[in-house]
Amino acid sequence: MLAILAAVDFRNPLFWAVFIAWIMSVVLHEFAHGVVAYWGGDWTIRERGGLTLNPLQYVDPVNSLLLPAVFLLMGGIPLPGGVTYVRRDLLRSRVWESAVSAAGPAMNLLLFLGCVIPLHPRFGWVNYSLRPDRWSNIQIFLASTAVLQMISVLLNLMPVPPLDGFQILSPYMKPQTRQKLTTPPTSTMLFIGLFALLWYVPSFFGLFFTITRNVLQVLGFDEYQQACVLYALPKVFSSGS
Repeated sequence: MLAILAAVDFRNPLFWAVFIAWIMSVVLHEFAHGVVAYWGGDWTIRERGGLTLNPLQYVDPVNSLLLPAVFLLMGGIPLPGGVTYVRRDLLRSRVWESAVSAAGPAMNLLLFLGCVIPLHPRFGWVNYSLRPDRWSNIQIFLASTAVLQMISVLLNLMPVPPLDGFQILSPYMKPQTRQKLTTPPTSTMLFIGLFALLWYVPSFFGLFFTITRNVLQVLGFDEYQQACVLYALPKVFSSGS
């Protein structure tokens, strides 16, 4: 689940294009969890519908409905999440447990690369002498979707239950520690604490954009080109095309 502080312009067609792309990325994220779980020993996930690209299979009351509604009422962007239920007791080892959890963020990283590579200056498709607001809709779409995917990677890797970052580490924790951290009220307070940091501490959420810029730099985007890619996101969510 992700919310970005912005005034959402629902009349902007680019918003709906990015929104649909986000839903598709959520489906692929959960599908990746399911595939790796099946490889790791959870043979029940196929019969439970966990190996499908049907978005309805991954609808969760909290991540898909409640939190998006709360963020919308607070003036944020209602981007839904999803859930895949894995029989971790059937997985063959702790390594497979961690791999199942890492599969979702790994899928988001692949989607990030798939969106950002066409924007690379070496391809010459994007004219970086033009302001980003003069880019084509497809260029703005790819840039904003790429940024969202990288933010999703970073958010999901936070070591807070029930996020994937915590699930990657939890198989190596003592059972008592894992149970305490995943049981209310501790788990609830940790999640609310993360939410508060994201919502009320701009510098904390700003770290996500700083890391995204660093990744773009590693990929070969100069400082101005990094700023251009990041500029696409507020354009999609706060203004018409």
